[in-house]
Amino acid sequence: MKIIRHIFIALLTIIILYVGLMYFLKHIKYNGRPITYITNNYYGWKGGDTYEKFIEFFNSKSYDIVFVGSSRAYRGYSPFIFESSGYKSFNLGTSAQSIKNTYFVIKNYINKSNCKVLVVDVFAGSFKQSQLESSSDLIENLNNSKAAYDIAVNNKDIRAINMLTLRYLTNNDLPYFNKTDYIGKGYSVTNDSLSPAKRQIVIKNEKVIHEKFEIDKEQLDYFKKIVELCALKKIKVVFVYSPISYFYDYSVHAPFIKMIIPIMKSYNDHFYDFSKCNGINTLNHFYDDSHLNQKGVEVFNKVLIEQLERDHVILQNNESK
Repeated sequence: MKIIRHIFIALLTIIILYVGLMYFLKHIKYNGRPITYITNNYYGWKGGDTYEKFIEFFNSKSYDIVFVGSSRAYRGYSPFIFESSGYKSFNLGTSAQSIKNTYFVIKNYINKSNCKVLVVDVFAGSFKQSQLESSSDLIENLNNSKAAYDIAVNNKDIRAINMLTLRYLTNNDLPYFNKTDYIGKGYSVTNDSLSPAKRQIVIKNEKVIHEKFEIDKEQLDYFKKIVELCALKKIKVVFVYSPISYFYDYSVHAPFIKMIIPIMKSYNDHFYDFSKCNGINTLNHFYDDSHLNQKGVEVFNKVLIEQLERDHVILQNNESK
């Protein structure tokens, strides 16, 4: 009994010291922000487009289409373009959102009542092992505490506990920053073009060196969980591979698609591969290696809307099949 008591006291002391230290670091300010953000570079700041979009999104409202995924999602699907075609939509994509974290967003925010069609962007980069940036951003900025908790406790990185602790300590703080390219409905817009150096690489058809790419098994498992969760919730789901640029390692594309198609087909879900989308080119429609500019978004979204209508996934009379 003495040993158990000593262990309990030791653990309690560690917890008290830990919380005390985090509280102390949070309340010391540097340039108007807690010094905690300076002690380590993995903490996501409170604020920005992620904070704003989840405040703006209402679970009780009904949307014809909701988009989820990484930055390629929140910069690649414009609710304003979809609404100009008669479809009320919202974009819940966030920076570097991993497939695993997409699962927790769907679990805690999406249901049959508020979403007629869920569009999941399935960029291969979302299936990489690293998810620290995504987790930090979401844990700090989600307005649903359960969702933030789910992401933290299911994260294999111990640093997620620090992120969750900081979230609770900054819960009543105002946002520390905002992003001027966020225009509402979860969407961020840019009219930029490729840098001159990048343009020259494309024009000269220069070879691009790519890092070795591997699909993380855990991310693949959570992709299967997304498919199963949507079936359980009776949510109509569409998986889309959005347009890629000259800088994408297309050699990984076919093996990746081969991995995910059987999972989607097991539930007869729709999948559209627009990686090479008609009318899209790197020089005119991308502003960096991976993200479409507004011109590209307009071309891609119109093509996607036409395809969804053609397959009766969404209907012009604004009623889902």
